[in-house]
Amino acid sequence: MAEQLAPGLLIAAPQLLDPNFKKSVIVLFNRDEHGAMGVVVNRESGLLLKDLCTDQKIGFNRSDKQKVRSGGPVQPEHGLVLYSPVGLDLEGSPICDGLSVSSSKKTLSKLCATTGARFHCYAGYAGWAPGQLEEEFRQGSWITAPVDPGLVLDEPLDTLWKHSLQSIGIDPSALVPGGQAES
Repeated sequence: MAEQLAPGLLIAAPQLLDPNFKKSVIVLFNRDEHGAMGVVVNRESGLLLKDLCTDQKIGFNRSDKQKVRSGGPVQPEHGLVLYSPVGLDLEGSPICDGLSVSSSKKTLSKLCATTGARFHCYAGYAGWAPGQLEEEFRQGSWITAPVDPGLVLDEPLDTLWKHSLQSIGIDPSALVPGGQAES
């Protein structure tokens, strides 16, 4: 099972009550003998992307009020970008067809300057030590799904958890919390 988790989505089960992960959706992009790493894609920070770009001396050629998202509790000072690489030549690593990840300031700069670029910037990430994620699965904390770039890049934050479950045929209202799983 563990080898099949990444790349993939981890969708928090209702019994996962840890405030860092309650009703979260995570793109898990790395899992090996050292642990696992991903980014929470449905949490927003209070920081505007425009302000981050100003602080980092990155040109900002967008009119939207896009906010930086909270990617997880680990190293919130560390930035990541999830983006659609379609038609763009950027530094990054593919997660799946239609979705890549980068920690490059140059990639963020190019994305901010490209009209119509589909991306989100994240502060921090979610990480698991070896065996930790497997234990959380035994507790029933996570539901897995394939990564859907459209959900990750285009779905509003407030419906992403529900629509991620629906994308794999699960009615969120039919899920009943079974225990008090903590992460």
